[in-house]
Amino acid sequence: MKKLELLAPAGRPEQFKAAVNAGADAVYLGGSLFNARIGAGNFTLDEIRDAVDYGHLRNVKTYVTLNTLMDEKDIPKAVNFASELYMAGVDALIIQDWGLGYALKSALPGMDLHLSTQATVTSPRGVRAAQKLGYKRIVLARELSLDEIRACAEAGEVEVFVHGALCMCYSGQCQLSRFIGGRSGNKGLCAQPCRLPYVYRDKNGRKLPTDRPLSPRDLCLIDHLGELIDAGVSSFKIEGRMKSPEYVATVVSIYRKYIDEYLSAGLYEVTDEDRTALLQAFNRDGFTDGYLSADPDRELMTTGMSKNTGVLVGTVSKILKNGLIEIDPVKDISMHDVLEIRGLSDTSFKVTFLETLSGGRLKLGDVKDVVYAGDEIYRLISKDLTDKAYKIITNEKTAPVDMYLLAKAGLPIKLSVRDLFTGASVTVSDPDLTVQPAVKAATDKAAILRQLRKTGGTAFSLNKADIILDSDVFLPVSWLNALRRQALEELKEEKLSRFRHACPEESHMISGISQMLMLSDDIETIVYDKIFDLGDEAVILPQVLKGPYNEWLEDNYQELSGKAAATGAPIVVSDIGWIEPLAEAGAKVIGGPGLNITDPLSVKALMELGMSDEYVSSPELLTKDMMDGVPLMITEHRMTPGTLTDRKGAEYSVEFDETTHKSYIFAK
Repeated sequence: MKKLELLAPAGRPEQFKAAVNAGADAVYLGGSLFNARIGAGNFTLDEIRDAVDYGHLRNVKTYVTLNTLMDEKDIPKAVNFASELYMAGVDALIIQDWGLGYALKSALPGMDLHLSTQATVTSPRGVRAAQKLGYKRIVLARELSLDEIRACAEAGEVEVFVHGALCMCYSGQCQLSRFIGGRSGNKGLCAQPCRLPYVYRDKNGRKLPTDRPLSPRDLCLIDHLGELIDAGVSSFKIEGRMKSPEYVATVVSIYRKYIDEYLSAGLYEVTDEDRTALLQAFNRDGFTDGYLSADPDRELMTTGMSKNTGVLVGTVSKILKNGLIEIDPVKDISMHDVLEIRGLSDTSFKVTFLETLSGGRLKLGDVKDVVYAGDEIYRLISKDLTDKAYKIITNEKTAPVDMYLLAKAGLPIKLSVRDLFTGASVTVSDPDLTVQPAVKAATDKAAILRQLRKTGGTAFSLNKADIILDSDVFLPVSWLNALRRQALEELKEEKLSRFRHACPEESHMISGISQMLMLSDDIETIVYDKIFDLGDEAVILPQVLKGPYNEWLEDNYQELSGKAAATGAPIVVSDIGWIEPLAEAGAKVIGGPGLNITDPLSVKALMELGMSDEYVSSPELLTKDMMDGVPLMITEHRMTPGTLTDRKGAEYSVEFDETTHKSYIFAK
């Protein structure tokens, strides 16, 4: 079985520590540059350095996102930033842009690269192509079924989202936010238009019964961890860099619990308490299994609320004076819970008064707005759950160490400490601390062990101690404490040194990137402003190939390539997995819009797979008036063909294509 990793999100240092102490094996975060959650608090470079050290001391890895698309001028700046991360000991970078990956492979060959889910890898061919381009791990698209995930895992190291918000569109292929307000998701600025209300009508003009047709529920695969482990997934990813430390602590600790149970016993059963805790932490109208069992149809979508739904705790039974109400509870309520009453309007309040009445009813307050009997009450924040999360956050994780103490009469006392995770070890001794015969009571091993266990305030804890001790000798407690402190401090530095890297030769690195960019100018690329510029002169494959079209292509790609080569027609390919096989079968491959080529080094990278020097511009480079016929969204979810109208009256058409089994949204 492959080594399994639980990967947690962190928007700020507080969330990072919460993730580590809740049991994450690795944490991903973003800096101030080039990350796809630029709206999160994010980390300064010094904060990244501190986080990396905090994690490494506790045997936890740190990954940094550089997962936005790049302009040519961005790449030297991104490489320079990446070099700082490399020196700090960051364990991997998460990349979307092919050109940045190409530059980093040359500039920082020792840095592990992970390919972002925004690259839309959906097949074993895509996994293998990404590996050929230098990516150690591939973060799969969220739209894959369990069988598709298993096939990809057999091809290489893959990461899968198991919890958190879902995008309606294939990540990386969405243009809706940029089209509406100029805020590109591929630049880290998504305004989440999928969460907004729309009037949705079918082709016949009939209004469909949903006002948020683009808002999926949050993903929760807590019941499927065993299946994913058996499928060979290497990393289980929790989404949520915009979430609180309490959210991170709660969700990570629950997933840690059941992953460990399955690895230990081969089975597990999720308790009602843990299910409620996951819902309470954050949910949008409940949870979904996503596409794990193919298209989930209506189960995927919210039924009207796109914000945190909370947990139903009761209904209003009576309105009292002074902001007090009586309720019929269905769950326990505590002082300082934050509740929301939903009726004609929504009103939130913190419980500042709580009294139990006869018949199990409760009297509570402080309600400041008008509510009515029969209104439902939801808990948005649980004081009890927050307290549990705080205990997790403040109970710092430690790394186990073994100690060996030698105390021989007439010789300096000697203490060795070894880190069990890295094997790093140090030995400390002081010629002034020479073991002397006991004048009164001799020191025994139990007394020594008590002092060696006092590792509080460090990142270490004692696993076991071997003590070699002459009889009838005396060791002052101050000696033992001083040696322990010195040994653990030296071990800390020795352990961290194993992760940090020497500074790359900056002049060589930057000149190398500049030279690559200059060489890319020598490629006589042909750039198409829109895919339709190719007219009928090319075979144009769909922007996302997963599903029946991909299955057809597996059976027919050689014949297709032969016919295309014979007629001189190129094939436009948006899936990295198909560039090499189609090129090897004789076709001229033009890079398609789904590859999101925005810089010349991306062309250089993809030419390594057999792509020609011709490509269709990424939709990112098209102005709004050039987007006619270009998909603003491509979704695996089967939507009813029709029209969406937003709050400002703008209309969008919804189409479903049976050949690709994809829904497409276009501007009207």
